[in-house]
Amino acid sequence: MNEFQLIFSFYRHPSFGLSMEGYLVKLMEDHTLSYEYQRVVFERLSDYDYAFSEDEITILKKIKELGQKSIESHFNKKPLKSPVFMEKLSQDKEMLKSLSAYFDRRICVCLDLLKGKKIYWKERASDHPGMVSFDVLKEPAMLVYHFEKNEEGIRYHLEMTQDGKPVKLHERNSEILCHTPAWILHTKNIYHFSDGTDGNKVSPFLRKEELLIPDRFADQYLESFMVKASRRFDVRYSGFNVVTAPQVVKTVLSIENSLDMTPVISQSFNYDTFRITSAQDQEVLVKLQRGIDGQTLFRFQRDRDYEQKQINLLEEFELKQEKPSWYVPKDSEKYPARIDSILEWISENREALIKVGFELETEWQGSTYINLIAKVETKQVKEARDWFDIFAIVIIGELEIPFVKFRKHILSRNREYKLPDGRIFLLPEAWFIRYADVFEFGEAEESQLRLHKQHEGLLNGHPLLDGELNSRLKDNQKSIYTEKAKLDYPVPTGLNATLRDYQKKGFEWLSYLADKRMGACLADDMGLGKTLQVIAVLQSVKERTLLAAGPELRVSLSPKPQLDLFAEVETKVPQSLPSLIVMAPSLIHNWDNELKKFAPGLSVLKYVGQRRNPDPSAFYQSDIILTTYGVIRNDVEVLSRFNFEYIILDESQLIKNVRSVSFQSVKLLQGKHKIVLTGTPVENSLADLWSQLTFLQPGLLGSFKYFKNEFVIPVEQQKDALKLERLRKIISPFILRRTKEEVVPELPPLTKSIHYCEMHKEQRDFYEGQKSLYRNHILDNISKQGIEKSQLLILRGLTQLRKIAIHPVLNDPEYKGGSAKFDQVLSRLNAICEEGRKVLVFSQFVTHLNLFRQHFKSQETPYSYLTGEVPQTHRAGIISEFEKHKGHRVFLIQLKTGGSGLNLTEADSVFLLDPWWNPATEDQAIARSHRLGQHNAVFAWRFITKDTIEEKILRLQERKSRLASDIIGQSNPFGRITQSELEELFE
Repeated sequence: MNEFQLIFSFYRHPSFGLSMEGYLVKLMEDHTLSYEYQRVVFERLSDYDYAFSEDEITILKKIKELGQKSIESHFNKKPLKSPVFMEKLSQDKEMLKSLSAYFDRRICVCLDLLKGKKIYWKERASDHPGMVSFDVLKEPAMLVYHFEKNEEGIRYHLEMTQDGKPVKLHERNSEILCHTPAWILHTKNIYHFSDGTDGNKVSPFLRKEELLIPDRFADQYLESFMVKASRRFDVRYSGFNVVTAPQVVKTVLSIENSLDMTPVISQSFNYDTFRITSAQDQEVLVKLQRGIDGQTLFRFQRDRDYEQKQINLLEEFELKQEKPSWYVPKDSEKYPARIDSILEWISENREALIKVGFELETEWQGSTYINLIAKVETKQVKEARDWFDIFAIVIIGELEIPFVKFRKHILSRNREYKLPDGRIFLLPEAWFIRYADVFEFGEAEESQLRLHKQHEGLLNGHPLLDGELNSRLKDNQKSIYTEKAKLDYPVPTGLNATLRDYQKKGFEWLSYLADKRMGACLADDMGLGKTLQVIAVLQSVKERTLLAAGPELRVSLSPKPQLDLFAEVETKVPQSLPSLIVMAPSLIHNWDNELKKFAPGLSVLKYVGQRRNPDPSAFYQSDIILTTYGVIRNDVEVLSRFNFEYIILDESQLIKNVRSVSFQSVKLLQGKHKIVLTGTPVENSLADLWSQLTFLQPGLLGSFKYFKNEFVIPVEQQKDALKLERLRKIISPFILRRTKEEVVPELPPLTKSIHYCEMHKEQRDFYEGQKSLYRNHILDNISKQGIEKSQLLILRGLTQLRKIAIHPVLNDPEYKGGSAKFDQVLSRLNAICEEGRKVLVFSQFVTHLNLFRQHFKSQETPYSYLTGEVPQTHRAGIISEFEKHKGHRVFLIQLKTGGSGLNLTEADSVFLLDPWWNPATEDQAIARSHRLGQHNAVFAWRFITKDTIEEKILRLQERKSRLASDIIGQSNPFGRITQSELEELFE
């Protein structure tokens, strides 16, 4: 046992009021307190020979905080000298109020730790600290509030009991030691209360047994005090109309914002007009309501068992509890934390929730949302010559709204549609996928949607035609009009050629679409005779025109030719308008020869060269006008004012860039019919399709922005198979593509080989050194500016590495070493030439081809040479020389200039000297030899320098070659390059 005992004593501070001190008092032999004691100072606890408990240390710390130094430190922020501060404190009511609360909090802590023990009171400074003692009762006292209404007003008194025995506070001197919560000194005891009563509620009854609230103040008192007291405390009423049981108890699910402002499902409970959530701990619900018969007090006890049952039910609906009354769907991928997803979940579970007793409220941020599932129902589909009229309605509960009213919302992806009654209907997310295409391509006509026949492919299996209606439609309404049509278009008699079966079908298909006033993209594989099929169409137009004109064959019924755009002349012309064929300059010779060969009855005008006559009146004297994309760009202002029978774009991939002047120019041309010819409609991206098909069929693919967002990005980046299938439906009626393997099995065999060239040490060292420099420079630039802003730098670096892989001298003219590829290509060329065969040698780099030119000149070896630098007027002679001159066995060709459109079947070997990103471009080059008219087996070699970027380009091609094949059956280039792929190229 300790020789000393620690006691705590109250005393009255002259300035601060009630305070406390701790004392160590020496015990006498009978364990009573002696007169030997010392005040305990918190800062010197280690100096005392006494084992302080944790509770005692806490109390002593709080006593220290009640000291003048601590108070001045807490409240005297300026600081002021002690006398000045004390004077200011005595005059500052707000500071005195804060000081009182400061003392309350600390004394409450001390009393709470002294429950079941004694505390002492030191009245005067000379008193012994343990002279007067009080018991701090361990168990709380109980309070009952009594309110009695009579004619005088409201009588109010407190009934206080301790261990079931009444305590009459007013009969003896009582004192409030703390206010919040209340601690009361009464006789020899110190009381506290179980309900957290504050001292202000008890203080009136320290001197009086009851209070009388006059009738004139009764209403105010009821609202300000009695109702509040009824929520927290045990209250008894007399003379009041009190309702203690609700008529209706129900559970409500509503929408609220969580702490991070995302919507959540909130669960609350309604007891008649009271609403409370499980997050609120209020056990009693109280409200005073004035009626005809006076005031009624509603006081309901919460039904915790019912509430818990309803909480448990939510688990069956796959909801996850975020907070005590907040829930979100567990499937966060399907229902992300967005208002549309929350409303979608409520709509989908609506019937089941109502069945088990939940009431649904879907108000959010001032708007009321409807929580019904909508149904789209097609009522009628009418077919006209050029369009379909589709009348569909949306059924929302008892509302029926024409579906076309939702067009703007679906196209702008705005899910909130305001109904006539002001409520908001949230469009299902699925609608943007199912219906965006028909609304993008269709037009709103009053209460129905009008869809042009060019988009009929979209209706094939479309949700708008699901169900019974689809089965009622006629066959010709359901089918795509280009599918398996029975066509009857005789081959023109004046065509100087026998069409193969697939060529005749192509001719018929082109003619059929023209009759339907639709454009056509003939995308047959290279070398299958696209030119011949188009010539057959043009010859057919001429013959049908002459046939329709009757005996006076060439007497025109059409507008007469013009010397300018306004003056008329009397010259007689054929009835049909001339057709315009636009191409690259290198193809003019080929088209001219083909027209003369297969349709000698058609008159041809070559509208090219610096001396061309810009007066279109001369066009009336010809059936066919041959020109180039460059001429179109320069003369578009004049040409766009002339009407053509056909406008035909050869190698139409040349207008793939929607921002190019070529595309902007050709789309201004006016013609009754349009055809585009290409072996590679998709070269770098699906975006290539848009310009070509928009030229053919304006509006077919919507705006470029829509096409990019709806198809290009989802298909290329997200691998969206549904979008790919939808695009295929849209474009398939207008694209015809056949491969050599499908339609010309009798073509001679084609053998493709890759020849790897091992670098010499000098070339390898040069390559590795430059690769490291470019790699570091490019990756550093990407880290600072991003991959998009580094495109030019990347292209420059890749191009230089490709040149070094070919021959370092292309990168550094001072390089004196050799090139493995150059040596091995020469060796193989010599072997082929010695066998008496001819070979086409393709490279993208003119400087590369010039290395071979220099070699052939030094050896006095004949060769042919074609690049973009060769004048247009010389190209036909160069091609003819290679075909007819046996000594010219090697044809050096720049890939961009001669990789398409040429017929060079005299050669049976093709060398591809450097790999290009787009393997289809290389396939086109091979097709210059492997095509109709070739009788020998064709061998194509790709020369790849081992362990260089060329080898990595091959691997990248393999990974990037599926998309165009999926959409139109053609190989696809690498398109966009990712950073990881870029880093792989520079490894």
